[in-house]
Amino acid sequence: MALTRIEMVSEICDTVGKKTTATTAAGTLLGDRVVTYLNFAQRKIARHYSFYELQAEKTDAATVIDAKTYPLESGTNTLGLSRVASVNSIILDDSENSRKLDFWHYRKFDKFYPRPENYSSGRPQIYTRWGNNLILFKIPDAVYTLKIRYGQYANDLVADSQVTDFGEDKDQLILTAGILETYLALKEYTDARAWYELFIGQLEDAVRAEGDEDWEPEAQPFGNPSYSSGSPWNDPYGGSGDALYNYPE
Repeated sequence: MALTRIEMVSEICDTVGKKTTATTAAGTLLGDRVVTYLNFAQRKIARHYSFYELQAEKTDAATVIDAKTYPLESGTNTLGLSRVASVNSIILDDSENSRKLDFWHYRKFDKFYPRPENYSSGRPQIYTRWGNNLILFKIPDAVYTLKIRYGQYANDLVADSQVTDFGEDKDQLILTAGILETYLALKEYTDARAWYELFIGQLEDAVRAEGDEDWEPEAQPFGNPSYSSGSPWNDPYGGSGDALYNYPE
């Protein structure tokens, strides 16, 4: 059974050797501060990897004719997503020619299409992210349905009886991250270093457990790298383009 917020707070305070009722010079209860550190911990984990428990899908987002920019959560032409940590995949979904849009880093996008408005509108093929907005190219010439798969941040823990959105399988990971954040706040850096190493190990274990690798092997030609040179002593690989290649000593 998943741990509740109050159980996590008690566990963290026990680990760092302080009472939940301990106070700062300003009078803030440590138990209240630890809640903040737990929420920091949840965001730290979600930023690192899109775990299954926080994967979401928006199936009815839509483009707007001649609109290039789309806010993720709110604003003009919003896509209507919630607590966005990462955008993982976008499909332009219709009965004629559905396609997965290609993600381009904004530097590449700006290099090839510095002014998308100079091109005729059409069916989008590419998207890039700038801040909390997505930019589409081509600029849509019609209303198209977008199916968006994305990773979310967990809801903040706001009630003592609340459990984390990650589910009980991630309780240990969240506790470890919460202890790390608490030690950092208390400036106990020696303990923080030890818990950081423990956190990284558990985080890597959690990622490996899902086994979600997005890659395909590609065959590469055999052979040594080489270059043509009139000075073979400058070419450690002795390329056949060298004037003295294969010349007897």
